[in-house]
Amino acid sequence: MLSGKRIIVLTFLLALCLLALPAGRRAAGEGEAPGAVSPEDRLEALARQAELERRKGELAAELLDWDVKIEAARQDQEQLLLEIQQAERSLAGAETSLGESRARLDEGMEDLGRWVNHLYRYGQISYLEVVLEAKSFSEFVERAGLVVTVISAQAELLDEVRDRAARLEAQLEALRQARALLDQKNAALAGRIREMDDYRAGREVFLNELKEQSAGLAESIVERETLLFRSLDSLQYLLKHLDSLPWHNLTPDTFSLAGNKMRLEFKDQEVNRVFFGQGDPALAGLSVHCAPGLFSISGTAAAGAGSADFKIEGNFEPRGRGRVSFQPGRMYLSGVPVSSEVLGFIAGEELLEIDFGSFLQDYRLSEIRPEEGKLVVFITG
Repeated sequence: MLSGKRIIVLTFLLALCLLALPAGRRAAGEGEAPGAVSPEDRLEALARQAELERRKGELAAELLDWDVKIEAARQDQEQLLLEIQQAERSLAGAETSLGESRARLDEGMEDLGRWVNHLYRYGQISYLEVVLEAKSFSEFVERAGLVVTVISAQAELLDEVRDRAARLEAQLEALRQARALLDQKNAALAGRIREMDDYRAGREVFLNELKEQSAGLAESIVERETLLFRSLDSLQYLLKHLDSLPWHNLTPDTFSLAGNKMRLEFKDQEVNRVFFGQGDPALAGLSVHCAPGLFSISGTAAAGAGSADFKIEGNFEPRGRGRVSFQPGRMYLSGVPVSSEVLGFIAGEELLEIDFGSFLQDYRLSEIRPEEGKLVVFITG
């Protein structure tokens, strides 16, 4: 025979087992009729969204790859521009040197011509006198050779200047060709960068379009999930008949003292038997399951919702003064988690917090802790 206080405690714990369920009624939207949506529609939309997310990820990675390629091309262009500047300096230096060599060559030719002409006509002994005053043919040849040697010595200096000018001209032509090649490379690289920029811009536009599609589809999924959530008639029925549930029949499997607290353990089988095993068709298929730090309630929606399987998972949290709040962590429809918007809507509902102070009377709730296969409750006197 249970005492009156134990019955009160058991009644209180029965209420805790049902804390996850009011979210269904709150999502029902004050009597709004659910729209014509099926779990299959939602799953198809989720599949499309997953495909969009995959393509978005691929495009984002592609854009990053293009960023790397474009940056590398721009660095190559910067290096190429530095080489062009160096080539311009070298070209300018070569042109200056060539101009100086040509000027020296022209000046040397003029000086040599004037010098030879002056000596020939006005020197103390002209070249002609040197040759013609020879007393023999051999002396004539010797004197003529000396004249040629003198002139050749001056001409060699001019030849050196001429050779240097020729080398500078060849170097200048090579520099011009190198500069032209660098200009061609720079033009080609600049065109390639423009093409990459244009292509990347097009891909970015495509990515933005995918983002818009994904955002619109996400809103559609939230609407579908909201409608499906509102169609969970079994949860709504259960919430509407909380007062008529046989709470007094729920019995703890074990209870013990833990310091100044009393520990009560309620197995999942007991909760499921008392609440969902009494033949009520409106509650058929509902069940609860406890795991470490996780309390879940699951079932199947009515036929109008396409028989969507659902499950809510979360944990209990005392709020003080006998108030207990169920904090949903996840919700699944047809085995797929609902969106964060829908879960946030459920978690923010006021009905998830219930005041059980009247049930406790002389007892005070200390802790509620789901463990594997059981709900553990600690109370103090």
